[in-house]
Amino acid sequence: MSDQQSSLPSLSADEPVADDVDAPRGTNRLASAALYLGIAGAALSLIPVAGPFLCWLPALLAVIFGFLSLRTSRNLGGLRHTEALWGTLLGFAPIPITALWLAFGVALGAITDRPIGH
Repeated sequence: MSDQQSSLPSLSADEPVADDVDAPRGTNRLASAALYLGIAGAALSLIPVAGPFLCWLPALLAVIFGFLSLRTSRNLGGLRHTEALWGTLLGFAPIPITALWLAFGVALGAITDRPIGH
């Protein structure tokens, strides 16, 4: 019986227990926020009339959160790097989509005899 007791480590109440499983690991929640806001901004920019006005706030936040989370991802060894990258890219997506809506509106206005809406 004494052989079994000697092989077990002795723990006192003053010693902290080191456990790699429970060690706190950094999180990168901004990457998820950037991805969701990027998707929302890109989706809102597809709405014909109001979309170009509604998409800028989530798109801007997606870009800001995306760049911050890319830096955080680099410090955490690549944690959620793909989410951060896609969030950043989708945050920039409303720019060309809005440009296409503007070009479509100008072209439609140029081929009609009357102004749009009259």
